[in-house]
Amino acid sequence: MLVGLTMKEVNLNAFSEKLLHRYLLECYYGMLEDISPNSLLPERCHSKKINLIVPEMKMTSVNDNNEEYNVIPDLVIFFTDGTDLPIEVKWQSSGPYGKDQLRFLREKKGHIVSLVEDKKQKDITMNKIDFQHWQRWLGKRSMSLAMDTAISKGLDSEAGRQYWLVSPKGSQDSTTNYNYSRMRNLRSKKSDIHFWAFRNNAENVRNHLKIRKGDIVMFLMVNTRTLGLEKGHWLDDNPDYPLNVFRWVEYEVKIPYTIDIASDLSTFFEEDDSLNPGNRTWPHFIHLEKLEEGGNLTIKSRGNLSNHFRTSSSPGIRSGGPVRINFELYEELLDALRNEE
Repeated sequence: MLVGLTMKEVNLNAFSEKLLHRYLLECYYGMLEDISPNSLLPERCHSKKINLIVPEMKMTSVNDNNEEYNVIPDLVIFFTDGTDLPIEVKWQSSGPYGKDQLRFLREKKGHIVSLVEDKKQKDITMNKIDFQHWQRWLGKRSMSLAMDTAISKGLDSEAGRQYWLVSPKGSQDSTTNYNYSRMRNLRSKKSDIHFWAFRNNAENVRNHLKIRKGDIVMFLMVNTRTLGLEKGHWLDDNPDYPLNVFRWVEYEVKIPYTIDIASDLSTFFEEDDSLNPGNRTWPHFIHLEKLEEGGNLTIKSRGNLSNHFRTSSSPGIRSGGPVRINFELYEELLDALRNEE
């Protein structure tokens, strides 16, 4: 005897919408080849310049009864002209959507981006992701994304540990040292948990998004004072040149990436703490645990790290942005720092 003729459908979708969020972050920051950020923006935004993208930021609006309600768009893009664009990201443009999401998008002139465009939403602009481009991106990024996920869920971080060089130019009286010292003073002197922020630059963001919990960061303030070498602000790529290290700190990454424009810390490194998000320069934060430190030394030669020092320190561009190095180069650097103390 048949009791029922229905069976529960098994959800075989292996992916979360967060995967689309990551793809769009890389696209909007100009990190992907063969695609323009404008291809996934409404036409009215094509002449605007993106400064900052904040995932899952709470925003407030007012309904017809003059009552406030909160919505958390998947992404909010802040442009340099002071405007913003809330974006909902969906597998299908038909939804599902949370309470008040569509109302909010209409009121705020928001935007929908989906992989499948199966339904138009009244008075809301939409774009469809090119599936083949997304598929190629996923194919290239699948291994690193899998490792990111596994480490975030508790996999031994040493299994996929990466090593990073962060080398802003700095000396005793530099802005870099002033900001770093201010950060250390804000934390308890007994605390080894510190934070830093990277300049809002596409290459910095690209590398920052690749940093994982448990990675090792070698932070160095470098300069060429009294060495009689470079006359300008840029370091030369010369392996035989020496390099002053005013301060060095070896860190383990605790929280790879945070961005919260409402936090008191969000403008900590800005010249003006009232800056609109569309005009902020140092919004991308990383949280680190100090392992070892030293300073006031000169490395006799830059060796195989010469170009990495130049790239990371590039003034006004990377300004101490993260550059990935292999384990052998990291060991070589650590040995040089310890032996010159």
